[in-house]
Amino acid sequence: MKYGRAFKLADWRVEPRAGRISGPGGSQDVEPKVMDLLCLLAEAEGDVVSRETIAERIWPGVTVNDDALGRCVWKLRRALGDPARSPRYVATVPKRGYRLLVPAEPESLPAPVRAVPAWVRGVVGALVLLAAFPVFWLVRDRIAPPGAPADRAESLTDRADDFYYQFQPGDNDAAMRLYEAALALEPDSPRALAGLANTITQRVIRARPDDWPGEAGQSRIGAALASGQTRETAAARQLERAEALARQAIASNPEYPLGYRALGLALSAQGDLDGAIEAHNRALTLDPDAWEAWVNLSDLHALKGEADLALTYLERAYEAMSRVYDEQTVLIRPWYSPTGLSIARGHALREDPVTAELWYRRVLYWDPYNRAATTELAALLRETGDPAAADALCAEGAARTGDPELCAASEN
Repeated sequence: MKYGRAFKLADWRVEPRAGRISGPGGSQDVEPKVMDLLCLLAEAEGDVVSRETIAERIWPGVTVNDDALGRCVWKLRRALGDPARSPRYVATVPKRGYRLLVPAEPESLPAPVRAVPAWVRGVVGALVLLAAFPVFWLVRDRIAPPGAPADRAESLTDRADDFYYQFQPGDNDAAMRLYEAALALEPDSPRALAGLANTITQRVIRARPDDWPGEAGQSRIGAALASGQTRETAAARQLERAEALARQAIASNPEYPLGYRALGLALSAQGDLDGAIEAHNRALTLDPDAWEAWVNLSDLHALKGEADLALTYLERAYEAMSRVYDEQTVLIRPWYSPTGLSIARGHALREDPVTAELWYRRVLYWDPYNRAATTELAALLRETGDPAAADALCAEGAARTGDPELCAASEN
């Protein structure tokens, strides 16, 4: 990279060789690939760097998918405190790549120093060592890398988040252990507190292996409340703990949207739907792109029998996902098509075939191999009197998937 030495980026001082950035909030280490990305963007001097160029420069000789790049950009934004919805440092240029919004200013080299004879340097060095020797032995047991526990806690929380969003029982348990380990290092970490609250709530509402979804986008709150499992003594205690952890996260950082979302999830599992709605709305006031909160609000209004409002919130969830997809590809991809399908089905149930068709086609635009979208849209087209369009859609889908019986059910 061109920027081998330190440079300034607005309020940040970047040290590529040390893998460190420093700003008003202190210093933090960043991963090598993240630092490489920052240096590559700085080298472009404000020009757009394509996703292909980033992949070639940062992962030379390796084929990487969008997940790896999206995760790398997300980590860079988080390190810089740069929200995707209102970026100050890193801008996403749709369908092209990324660019820096502020210029990188290389630090000037220090003025040359006159050479000092070797024998003088040796004498001075020996005197300094002798003077420092007693002090070293007095303080050596107190020396520790500054910020090391916080850095380790952040790393553990990153791993925990990766496990949590798999929404499987073993992954949820792994996430719980990692969040607890992070809190042992940094007890007031809002991320770890909210994450642990979420894992506990998920464990309660998905008490059996069959309760865990095969595909993302399926809520268990309604089923858990209907079964009464959340009111059992042990479950109720766990949910009280989850609520307390979420409130502690909010107390630690009142501007942290995920703390309110964790509180909303815990309250909804306890049957306090109005309190949960208030918490999720607070999360969205802080971050309108918090797509998980939109999904949760949709679930809650559906439970209250407000189907139209539930569908509206689900549409807002999809739009929020679309806005931050590049930064949260790993998290959003499993939810994207199922959410679009739920919206299409909702409009079909409202007897609005035109809007339903638009949503089915939107799903197929991004996910052309989606079997459910293909078969359900074909059935919708037949019902609305357009069998030719249904046949064409099925033929195209069969060619893609290699399944000649793809739309057999829709033809009956």
